[in-house]
Amino acid sequence: MTLIAKLNDKRLRSVQSFSVYFLLMFAALFSFYGCQTRKPAGPIVKVIDQQQHKDFLFNQQSLLFSSRFPTARLNRVAQQNDSTFVLDILAENVPINPSPWYAFKIWSSVKRNIYITLHYPDFKHRYDPKQRTDFTSWQPVAAVKVSSNGNDASFKLQVAPDTITVAGQELISSADSYRWMDTIAKLPFIKEQVAGKSLQGKPIQVLNTTGSAGKKIIAVLSRQHPPEVTGYMAMQEFIRTTLGSSDLAVAFRKEFELVIVPMINPDGVDGGNWRHSAAGVDLNRDWTDFKQPETSAVRDYMVKLVKQQQAKVYFAIDFHSTFYDVFYINQLQDPNSSNKPGFTNQWLAAMRQAIPGFKPNIKPSGNGGDVSKSWFSRALQAEAITYEVGDETPRDQLKLKGRVAAEQMMKLLLKP
Repeated sequence: MTLIAKLNDKRLRSVQSFSVYFLLMFAALFSFYGCQTRKPAGPIVKVIDQQQHKDFLFNQQSLLFSSRFPTARLNRVAQQNDSTFVLDILAENVPINPSPWYAFKIWSSVKRNIYITLHYPDFKHRYDPKQRTDFTSWQPVAAVKVSSNGNDASFKLQVAPDTITVAGQELISSADSYRWMDTIAKLPFIKEQVAGKSLQGKPIQVLNTTGSAGKKIIAVLSRQHPPEVTGYMAMQEFIRTTLGSSDLAVAFRKEFELVIVPMINPDGVDGGNWRHSAAGVDLNRDWTDFKQPETSAVRDYMVKLVKQQQAKVYFAIDFHSTFYDVFYINQLQDPNSSNKPGFTNQWLAAMRQAIPGFKPNIKPSGNGGDVSKSWFSRALQAEAITYEVGDETPRDQLKLKGRVAAEQMMKLLLKP
């Protein structure tokens, strides 16, 4: 072999060796990164204002504002003079739905009048203040004046050694909800389970009725958004009615299994958040990607239950609150894709007939969205609805609507 041929042969073997080395290295890197991408993705967590739960003392410690309790929201207190105070109310993060929630306690060593301004730097006042002491029920604060731009709400309070709680709505913490669920779980036909944990480790509890064949399911959800207390109260009345001792309720539970998730966002509720979870995320915009443990827990539980019991979800109702009563329904391209075609419209018509003067405010939308009603429709073929209860709906009226909603649902679903 000539010298040139030997050199060419050497170069060829070198290139071949390098090629093999490169391929081996590429395969190793691909394997490493491939394994990395197959690991389960954690929840998306946004930066939020973890407000300090603290006491604000004034006037030689004779006057105290406090946010040291679950559901509280009070970011700063500035004293203008001996009796006038400006309270900053800030969102957990932005962008956010304008639901400026607040809750705080006031104590004074002596009875006196003080003047309070709730200040929202970038948002408008929404919830008119309510007050109570440990010995009284919730009452509206009188003579609230809202500024022309909506950023401030001012009112007078008479404070005293009996601590006053002031809040945008009645306070219902996760502990309150768990106690309510535990009470219901004492019923002989109720099974209480944990579907999963929130980001901060609180249980996402589920109540199931027993006694039916488990083939027909009704899902009831609530409290994805922390301040939406009126929706939660309507849900409670809905549940009391379906779990009652009436002939209608007893017959219904023999045919249908109720799956109830009363508190989907316990972290956000206890944190005094306006809208979001502890991750700074709107949970009712996570029903497509399921990046949060709370929504994932509910989804996984429902999918597993349906599969295990070879069941169908006939109806799903998610209770919320907004400025006024509204029913968001799914507008299906193929109505026959539902497990109970036409049920939602029949139910709303029955409610209208049953409540004198009641005209449901109905807003259809497609089921391609990222809210719970869309997922229940797409994934489980359920008739599904978001029921928004008005912020200032009289409490006797929201209870009436919750009760009638349950009664008409049961009557329609039991029809042959």
